[in-house]
Amino acid sequence: MQSTLVFLIIAVVIATTSAFGVHTSVSGVSNGSSMNMRARVCDLLGKRPNRQARAVSFSNKRNKYVQHVNLQKKRFFSEELGRTVRVRLSTKGLKTVDKYGGIDAAAKKFGMDLTKY
Repeated sequence: MQSTLVFLIIAVVIATTSAFGVHTSVSGVSNGSSMNMRARVCDLLGKRPNRQARAVSFSNKRNKYVQHVNLQKKRFFSEELGRTVRVRLSTKGLKTVDKYGGIDAAAKKFGMDLTKY
């Protein structure tokens, strides 16, 4: 009786470790791809998603949801670097670049390093 109980406990432990992936390395996984996931953040202004938004129904239930930033990928020609830079900007960031007359002036104003892009 006791040996079957020990056998069952060992079987459960082995099943849970294989099911939850204890033996697989998640942090060091690399399949040769150079693609990295970036946060949904404006490169110029640093605007982030609003994670405290609530949708209120007719019955006054409050459900959480995320208000994402309206990000656009845009290529600008940088005269300082002599090449185009591709950045992800919010629509307010695009208006800010227009206001300052170019990506170089806006990047200097907000402390953005264009050599990374």
